Amino acid sequence: MWTKHQQKWRVILVMLVLLTGVYLSGCQPTKQTQEGVPGLETTVPSPSPTPELGSERKETPRPPEIPQASTSGQKEKVDPKLSTETSPLVPVDESDNNPAPTPPPALPQTPIHPYYDLGGAPPSAPGLAMRVRVFNVEPPKIAYLTFDDGPYPGTTPRILKILQDEGVKATFFVLGGQVERYPDLLKAEFEQGQGIGNHSYSHDYRSLYRSPEAFLAEIKQTEELIFRTIGTRPQIVRAPGGTQGHFHVNYYNALDAADYLIYDWNVSSGDTAAPLVPANQLIHNIETQVPGKSRIIILMHDAGAKVTTVDALPQIIEYLKQQGYTFGVLTPKVAPILFPGGFHS
Repeated sequence: MWTKHQQKWRVILVMLVLLTGVYLSGCQPTKQTQEGVPGLETTVPSPSPTPELGSERKETPRPPEIPQASTSGQKEKVDPKLSTETSPLVPVDESDNNPAPTPPPALPQTPIHPYYDLGGAPPSAPGLAMRVRVFNVEPPKIAYLTFDDGPYPGTTPRILKILQDEGVKATFFVLGGQVERYPDLLKAEFEQGQGIGNHSYSHDYRSLYRSPEAFLAEIKQTEELIFRTIGTRPQIVRAPGGTQGHFHVNYYNALDAADYLIYDWNVSSGDTAAPLVPANQLIHNIETQVPGKSRIIILMHDAGAKVTTVDALPQIIEYLKQQGYTFGVLTPKVAPILFPGGFHS
C-alpha cells in the first residue's frame, strides 16, 4: 500500500520537475533581455537609428579633422561652415596704399602713443582703430615744405617759380573752394611735380568740426574737385588749424577707414600770427625750431595776403640746405607727424 502511494508521488514530482524545466526554459531568455543582460546587448544587433537621432548626429560638429580635406586633395568638398572655423575672416589687402585692414577699436586700457613709428605701427589710444602702414626709408635729414590754403594767383605762381629755381619740391594742401576758382593753378602745381594734399573745401571750423562725418564729407567733396582737375585723388589730408583742439579718436577712425592719412607739423613759420609777419621774423622762427630734428614738416601758407612768406622762402630753403637737409614730397608712404591732443579725447 505504501509502495503504491510512494510511486504515485514520485510520478507527480517528476511531472512537476518536467513542467518547471519547460517553463523556465521558455521564460528565462525573455527575462534576461528585459533586465538588460550585458552579454545579450553586445551580441544582438542594434536596431537602426531613428530619423531624429540621425539628424542630431549631422548637426553635431565634427572634431578637428578638417586637415583630411587637404590631404585627400578635395578641398571643394569641405563643408563651408567647418572651413570658416580654421580660416581667418579678415581679408588681406596687399596693395601699396592699403597695406592692412582697419583693426577693431582698441580696448579702454590701451596706452596712448600719439604717433606712427617709421616702421608703420600706428598710434594707439582707447577706442582708436588705425591700420598698420608701410613707409619709405628716408635720408638722415629730410624737410617737407608744405603750403596750406591755396591756390591763389598772387602767391602760387611765385612759390612755384622759387621751388623750380631752387630745385626742390613741396606739398600744397589745397582748398576745394580755391580749386574751383583757380583750377589752372592746381594743374601748374601738379605738372611741376609738387605734392598735392587735401585741406577741406571751406576751411570753416564751425562747419568742419561739427562731426567726423561733416569733416569727411568736405574731404570727399574736395577730392572730387581735385580728381576732375588733375585726374588724381590725394590720400593725404591736413586739418584746417591742425588736429589739436579739433580732433578726437572718431575723426582719426573715420579718416583711416576711408584710407586717408592726416598730417600736422613740427615746425611752423608763424605766418598766421598776424595779417602780415615780416619775412625776417618768419626765417627766425624756422631757424629756432629746426635744430635737433632729423625730419621736419614745415607749415607755411599759400594765400593772397601772405606775400612775406613768399619773400622769405628762398632764404628758408638756403638755410635748410646749409643744415644738410634734403627735400621731400608728402605721400601716403611718408610717416605723418601728429599732434597728441586728439588722442586724449
